[in-house]
Amino acid sequence: MFKSLLYITFFAVLLFSCASNDGKNEVTKDPYSKVKAENQEGSIKVNGDMIQVNRDVIDKYIQRHKWEMQETETGLYYMIYSQTNDVEVKSGDVVEFSFKTSLLNGEVLYDSDATGNRKMKIDMNQDESGLNEGLKLMRKGEKAYFILPPHLAFGVAGDSYKIPPYSVLVYDIEIVDIKTPESDFPVDGEVVL
Repeated sequence: MFKSLLYITFFAVLLFSCASNDGKNEVTKDPYSKVKAENQEGSIKVNGDMIQVNRDVIDKYIQRHKWEMQETETGLYYMIYSQTNDVEVKSGDVVEFSFKTSLLNGEVLYDSDATGNRKMKIDMNQDESGLNEGLKLMRKGEKAYFILPPHLAFGVAGDSYKIPPYSVLVYDIEIVDIKTPESDFPVDGEVVL
């Protein structure tokens, strides 16, 4: 009996507390929320403008080089200029590739001829999401050009070494080897990025 009375009291309080606003369901916003929303709208506009500027610069670069590139939904530009029918790259694979990374002005920043090939575990490297995306479009032995806008490369900060902030990067890639997670990939003590 006591439990029944307790339940009835609880539901009555709950019912009256929901209807205590005289039928008005006003949502109260603090002034900070309004300022925050206005700042977000401004930030979205600035980022949209920057993306458009990058797209225009990239389009001119592609036209100047007479490349026939495709663009993914994320904004990665790619052109596979030497194709094979070999093994496809998949998420989780460790891919070894030779590369040349440059700016749109032609300045070479990194080159595997000087540093050696790079090994990367696909979708496990957060630095260059565009590189992960591009490599998954390729097969062993293929060669491709990728153009990564800043949001797919090193973004606002650059790499704190050679890549400046907000840089559009051009990659010339050749996949040398692909190993699945189940296979033995001799890393020889080097870090797989």
